[in-house]
Amino acid sequence: MAAAELEVACHIVGLAFADNPSNLATVRGDQEKATRAMEQGTRIIKLGSPFSHVLGAEREGRLVGILNAAEWPHCQMKLGEKLRTAPMMIRTIGFNLPRAFKVMSSRAKHEPREPHWHIGPVAVHPDEQGRGVGTALLRTFLDGVDKQGTPVFLQTDVDRNVVLYQKFGFEIVSRETILDVDTRFMWRAAR
Repeated sequence: MAAAELEVACHIVGLAFADNPSNLATVRGDQEKATRAMEQGTRIIKLGSPFSHVLGAEREGRLVGILNAAEWPHCQMKLGEKLRTAPMMIRTIGFNLPRAFKVMSSRAKHEPREPHWHIGPVAVHPDEQGRGVGTALLRTFLDGVDKQGTPVFLQTDVDRNVVLYQKFGFEIVSRETILDVDTRFMWRAAR
């Protein structure tokens, strides 16, 4: 991904996740801070990772959506990665850093300990939502994973996303209330 594309991709994630329940809970309801946190976190933790696999969706030559995935065992941040990213996170979310680490550690406990792909984030620019972009990204990614015969894992705290993922064969395998947000952990068996 070129530097300019990386900036656009991170901006799309920030906009798409501006009203995400977990992100808002982490920063105590500050939508502007939630947007910045997602942009920065995506840049450093997700798209900046050497283990990140990214699909992009374009419409009329401009990026409108992305799907990020990582293959196990590179799905969750190691302690060293958390320490390395902490200064950036402090600048972005300040005293909410312990809340962010609570979300990350709670989610990590649900990560399957077997080979799989972990999807996230899947983000579509708000102007393009509801036009099939997320569905196309998922379909493309899952078609490739099915050829490998590998299962897929993800987490979501948005009800409409649960319905979308279930259409693709994901099942809720566990759930946890994290910072008062109902988080669903979903698994799609190998095909």
